[in-house]
Amino acid sequence: MPTMSFASSSFESRRNFLRVSAGTLAGVLAGATRLLAEEPQPVQMPYNNLSDQDEIELGNALAAKLDRQLPIVNHVLIDAYLGQFVERLAKACKRPTLPYRCVLVNTLEVNAYSIAGGHLYLNRGLVEFVEHENQLVATLAHEIGHVAGYHSANQIMLHYRAAQAFDFLRSNAPKHSEMIDQMVEQLGGLAALLPMLHFSRANEYEADLLGFYEMVRAGYQPSGFLGLFELLDAMEKKAGSTPIPWLSDHPPSADRADRIRREMRLVNVQDGTSEDGLAFRAFKMAMNLLPEPPKPRPQK
Repeated sequence: MPTMSFASSSFESRRNFLRVSAGTLAGVLAGATRLLAEEPQPVQMPYNNLSDQDEIELGNALAAKLDRQLPIVNHVLIDAYLGQFVERLAKACKRPTLPYRCVLVNTLEVNAYSIAGGHLYLNRGLVEFVEHENQLVATLAHEIGHVAGYHSANQIMLHYRAAQAFDFLRSNAPKHSEMIDQMVEQLGGLAALLPMLHFSRANEYEADLLGFYEMVRAGYQPSGFLGLFELLDAMEKKAGSTPIPWLSDHPPSADRADRIRREMRLVNVQDGTSEDGLAFRAFKMAMNLLPEPPKPRPQK
């Protein structure tokens, strides 16, 4: 989905937009040239002055709207199974104080995504797609990496600054929670915000490496990334010239695997959890017991 842009009629707005765009370019170039075998350091861009609490409130507002629109699977055992990985990875990530949570979405699209504040969405299709538990854990680690790297918050605030609305809300909203609600609506609501959650290729590479080090510190075997990327690479080759929409803004899976292999050669990776236990097999089997995913709504 294309990234949304906002036009401004004032010279000052255009100047500010150019300033933050230049900052974004600098960040992308820095990410693209970073040496491997060194964990990335999350960068909160200058135009993103959200505190952690601001980001949590923004994420909660977005998640409340998103949860109502998605076919979320509510099951205590599924939540507990995913929650154990998220909790362990979150403690090992660069921003461990955010309230991370993961929900399962009943859709067959092979995908997972995250939004500001620590909300992770894992599609049923991806659970059915992965073959081993550490591939599932790698997926969650990558999504936590996006949050820990400020990718979603930076993206949203780039657009919000360009819209020249944040300072007004900060000084005029009578209540903090109302400020966040107005912020969401000022940007066009949830439908306008979701396209902003697509990240640059530099962000994707960075989330891979942030996730890699999360897995290492949490005691998981990060070779799960290699298995995951091999599966995605096979999917891309099978699709041929037919684009896979959600992978179109990601780097080639083979390239991502090569970067992880290089990291594993240069970093002392201890043996970690990698066996597929009964819990993983039961989790996979549970997908067959879920109701059929709802049919997509026709586009108007």
